Order: sequence, then C-alpha cells, then structure tokens
Amino acid sequence: MKQIAINALVDIGCLITFIPSVISGLVLYLVLPSGGGRGSGWELFLDIPRSQWVVMHDNSSLVFAALVIVHLLLHWKFFRHIDRYLTRDTTNNTQSEGDQ
Repeated sequence: MKQIAINALVDIGCLITFIPSVISGLVLYLVLPSGGGRGSGWELFLDIPRSQWVVMHDNSSLVFAALVIVHLLLHWKFFRHIDRYLTRDTTNNTQSEGDQ
C-alpha cells in the first residue's frame, strides 16, 4: 500500500473516532455529569445509560489517541527536520518585476 493511502486511512480513522469522542464528551459534561450539577437528575440520554456513554467515550478516545500516535510516526521525518521547513529561505523563489 502506498504511503499516501496509509496516511489517508489514518486521517479518516482519526476523524471517524474523533466525532463520537466529542459527542459523548459533550453529553457526559453537559447532560449526564457525575457528582451532580447540571442535569444531575438524568440517568439516561437517548435511552442510553451514563455508564454506556462513558464506555463509548473511553473507547473512541483511546482509538483516536492511538491513531494520532500512528499519524505522528508516519510524519516523523517532517518533525525531525521541521527546523529546515521553518527557516527555509523563500526569497529565491520569487521573481523581480523586471524579469517578467
């Protein structure tokens, strides 16, 4: 499999696992918080108990974190040489107005 295809699959996997992590995190924070607070009387949201929301959040977040680590490893060469990209002289690529 080509490098670009692997990068695309990892990036799509990150997106797919990030969305349920955010949604379940917001539900747990805003609707079903632990220890009282806003919405403390609720035990279910969308007929799903709080414990299941926690499991969904934990699992999707762990898979997302693993995919982010894989993403960083796939781009390790870039991170190793990031100083070259940040200090690259771009003045050589521009033409003066008289050369056009």
